[in-house]
Amino acid sequence: MYYDQILQHTYEQISYLSDFIVILKKLQRAIVSNDLVEIEISVDQEEKILHRIKFCEDKRSEAVKMALSHYQVEVSNNDALDKLADVLLAIDPEIHEEFNQVRTILLEKVKEILLLNSQNEIIISNSRQFIRDLIKNILGTKKENFFDRKV
Repeated sequence: MYYDQILQHTYEQISYLSDFIVILKKLQRAIVSNDLVEIEISVDQEEKILHRIKFCEDKRSEAVKMALSHYQVEVSNNDALDKLADVLLAIDPEIHEEFNQVRTILLEKVKEILLLNSQNEIIISNSRQFIRDLIKNILGTKKENFFDRKV
């Protein structure tokens, strides 16, 4: 009953996270190739999918709270999924197993997104530093010959 909603919202969230990963990879390629139009499109898509992910997470959190309140379990938001897993184990080990598998997939998707975000951050930072260095070297000292400067 509550588990079906939780699993449905989790599967939906995994689907959105997979789409988000595709968008982040597309953004990464656009940044590297300096395709401003593709960067703008990717950022727009990123904003839309983030809104869907947040909405889905809110629905999933609400379903978890409802399930825990149904079993009269008081717990903080940080420990809610662990406690729900314990309740599911006591009720039905098969549902518990599926719940843990879906949860693992969700965490793997989040880790992949964090990795892509950090890679994109590094790419952007390096690109900015390259542009700063290039401008500094071109506009640097006018006493030196242009061809003698380090680039």
